[in-house]
Amino acid sequence: MNPSGTNELTILNCGDSKTMLVGELVIGDGSVVVFETRDHSPDDIIEIQRLTRGKELGLDYSIPECSISGSYLRVGDFQYALCRSLEGSYVTSKGIVSDPDMTKINLAIALAGRQYNSLVLACDGLLEVMSSEEVGREVVLMRKAGYKADEVAKNLCGQALKKGSYDNIS
Repeated sequence: MNPSGTNELTILNCGDSKTMLVGELVIGDGSVVVFETRDHSPDDIIEIQRLTRGKELGLDYSIPECSISGSYLRVGDFQYALCRSLEGSYVTSKGIVSDPDMTKINLAIALAGRQYNSLVLACDGLLEVMSSEEVGREVVLMRKAGYKADEVAKNLCGQALKKGSYDNIS
């Protein structure tokens, strides 16, 4: 796949952004999303289970609570919309980990029979107004049309703004 022989992609994910590997099937119809990471939001069942175990061990944060704008957890006097944070020693001292999920993908296998492949790193502001599939299809269409990566990114951010995203978009 690569002249240097590198066929493996390692994705580290921590937080509420998402990494997606997308590409159009050469033959047939189907999803353009080959792989996507999961959010580490307080309403994710895996994160709730992890947080519950930590709370039982005496870590100093709340179990996720619901609000109008979504789930959050309390850490000291603060509210966090994510369960894994890179924000520094205060949050990690309370038990909110910065450990990422790690996924290794064999690109030769994952992208076999696909074209217009792209790796997309998207903040939650984009994904609150567009599904992963919608983002992937837009990326494939723009790459097919010859858009450069920076043009694709600007276009996606513009679409999210038009659709009314209120969170960070990048």
